[in-house]
Amino acid sequence: MQRYPPTSDRSLTVFSAADHLLIEWASEVSAPDTTTAVYHDRFGAVALSVPDGVVFFSTFHSQEEALARNAGQRKIPIRTVLDKAPEFIDRALIRIPKSLDLFEFYLQHVVRHASPGTRIAAGFMTRHFTPRLLEIAQRYAGKVSQTKAKKKARLLLLADLKDGGGAQVKSLRVKYGDKQYEQLPGVFAANGVDMATAFLLDNWPSVSLPTTICDLACGSGIIGDQLLSRYPGSTLTALDDSVLAVASARINLEPLRSRVYYAHTLDDIDGNSQDLIVTNPPFHFGFEHNIDVSLGLFRQAREKLRPGGALIVVANRHLNYATHLTKWFRQVDTVAENEKFVVYVCRSDA
Repeated sequence: MQRYPPTSDRSLTVFSAADHLLIEWASEVSAPDTTTAVYHDRFGAVALSVPDGVVFFSTFHSQEEALARNAGQRKIPIRTVLDKAPEFIDRALIRIPKSLDLFEFYLQHVVRHASPGTRIAAGFMTRHFTPRLLEIAQRYAGKVSQTKAKKKARLLLLADLKDGGGAQVKSLRVKYGDKQYEQLPGVFAANGVDMATAFLLDNWPSVSLPTTICDLACGSGIIGDQLLSRYPGSTLTALDDSVLAVASARINLEPLRSRVYYAHTLDDIDGNSQDLIVTNPPFHFGFEHNIDVSLGLFRQAREKLRPGGALIVVANRHLNYATHLTKWFRQVDTVAENEKFVVYVCRSDA
């Protein structure tokens, strides 16, 4: 089993203790002719440990790629968490995400597709426990219990699921300026506009009028939408690794001037086609911090810019991205900063 995307941090592993508990539980309750749904399995480690009858529900495009790479010749059905299950779910394995709204969204999905005897095991590290986990679980199950801790991990077990046929995805409304945006659960900074995004838009640098703009790791599309307003003659390409972010962006962005891709790389964008690429890049992956993904996106962005084009990055100051960006761009300028955030303008070869 390999991590994907790969990382230079040797402390970041494929399996966690919570993953191992989920795998053990699945083997203990295994039965023939049953369907096991797997959620929030970042590298496919849990899904590939279940011998058969697995349906993999992805939240991220990179999850799908990781599963495909680790599966080899084995074929596991993949759906996104916005898709219906192909049949009733008999049991579900959930790696509890950092976003508890997203955890509840997963439970809604299971309950809508549950059979009468469906059971759920949700794994977490004990240091991440919060009483709200139990409150959420009890809304969807008549029986909720916890296993004993093992290697600092536990399972939350749910049975006697409640009727969830009327459960709906809850979207939030967030505001920037005089405009409201819709966000689905699990989209980063779901309680409001991300502070780095607001800092970037409030301190937008002067650039040549772009015709083509790419919003990389677009989230709910707030940056892209604001730039379409500021540059009326432009068109936008937006992409994000999160299927929930992509669904939100497609609600918020003007369809005649924008295209939104469910993707974790820039492979679908033609080379030398973008005047401007803008990003508030990810470095949070649940409870994990990892800048390798962002660095890979920066390198790809350089290849997609037209001569004289610009990559604009907003980031936390402590990440010190300038050290890396200067390796790939001929000019990197800091155009705005405060005690927490910094905005870089990176110029490609003219």
